[in-house]
Amino acid sequence: MADTIAAISTASGAGAIGILRLSGPEALPIAYRHLSFFEGAFPLSSIKPRNAYTCRFVDGGKKLDQVVFIYFAGPNSFTGEDLCEIHAHGNPILLREALECLFRSGARPAKQGEFTKRAFLNGKIDLNEAEAIGRIIGARSRFELELAQKNAFGEISRLASNLRSQLISLKAECEAEIDFSTEDLTFESFEERKKRIRSISNICSNLLKRSSETETLLERSRVVLYGEPNTGKSSLMNLILGRDRSIISEIPGTTRDYISEDFLLSGVPIRLIDTAGVRETGDTIEKMGIERSEKEFSQADVRLFVIDVSQKNDWDKFAEENKSKLEGAIVAANKSDIRDQSWDPQSILKKNYPGTVLVEVSCKSKQGLDTLVSEISTKLQGLESSEDYVLLEERNRFHFSSITRSLENCLTLMEEGAPAEIYIKEIDSALEQIGEVNGRVDTEEILGRIFSKFCVGK
Repeated sequence: MADTIAAISTASGAGAIGILRLSGPEALPIAYRHLSFFEGAFPLSSIKPRNAYTCRFVDGGKKLDQVVFIYFAGPNSFTGEDLCEIHAHGNPILLREALECLFRSGARPAKQGEFTKRAFLNGKIDLNEAEAIGRIIGARSRFELELAQKNAFGEISRLASNLRSQLISLKAECEAEIDFSTEDLTFESFEERKKRIRSISNICSNLLKRSSETETLLERSRVVLYGEPNTGKSSLMNLILGRDRSIISEIPGTTRDYISEDFLLSGVPIRLIDTAGVRETGDTIEKMGIERSEKEFSQADVRLFVIDVSQKNDWDKFAEENKSKLEGAIVAANKSDIRDQSWDPQSILKKNYPGTVLVEVSCKSKQGLDTLVSEISTKLQGLESSEDYVLLEERNRFHFSSITRSLENCLTLMEEGAPAEIYIKEIDSALEQIGEVNGRVDTEEILGRIFSKFCVGK
């Protein structure tokens, strides 16, 4: 890259600090033209890398701001090129004026993601790490941030490198058998080779499955409140959200259609849905609402069955009639502060209702609310921890899917008795795809698509 780029690298809007960044062969000379050091005459050659200098930013004879200047000499910088940072006060008007000075002195405006793109092209990071940086910047939750951080620290890159090493070893074994088939040498058995191929294929398949589960969670899991009218579903929704969202009334059938709200629960994006109370009714509109309630409840990631334990009820009969809905659900036993003598928790917690969790709560006193929220998080498979999840970008999902197909084709050819000269081509295809995972990308179009998602200045 022969040119020098510049951009504001901090978020738009006013702030305490705003950072201007330059990268390229002329980064230091361009920045130096606009720096006035308090020590008086301070030659360019005196500036040491990774030292912070307090100085003025000037436009000719005009003083614009007092700044902190840092120079990073390539290749020991984020981009691998000479890179300068000017830390100024975070007034957007001031930053824009200073940036225009840099443009007039020879820098050009950076494109979206161009600093990170240069880091990739200069071998400072691989493509997985570059994509992870974009995810870190745009993460919508703690869960997504932790996943992006894992990728930024090289988890996918290390996995891909390990798989590549296994494929190279596999290919070498096949080629050796082809080239030295007439020699008195010992090679791995046919079954051992198939076992190695199947192992690599399974790793890729499991990775794709975990990635799909992760994407589903990132797209907001659905937590649905379900139950009869006046059990306290709307009150419970308002308590979980921390604000009034659903209308609360003692009149049965107040909620005619489901109401949903997106928010973060324990750092995980979810969609909380309050449904119409389920009961026998002749009202056509209420019937439609109840049908939607049933549909939402059946499709929920977490089912929250709300019951009113202040009413006299035959709970054994209730549990039997609602067995299919209780299985795997969280039962919120509401109004527990005024529970009726007929209430028997064991009616719900019988062994023939697997996966059912019961939490006694009171919307009035907020008793049990924290426990209920904790149980919802647990049902969402412990999303306060990202250890069991993996985040793959669309590009990598394509490559790992292609690897799986190639290896499955390889196994099919082996089962059909194809010679090694034939099925080794599928191993070559898998090797080509695993090379793409860590960034052996040959087209500017693909790179442009990846880095266009970044903000300017990153």
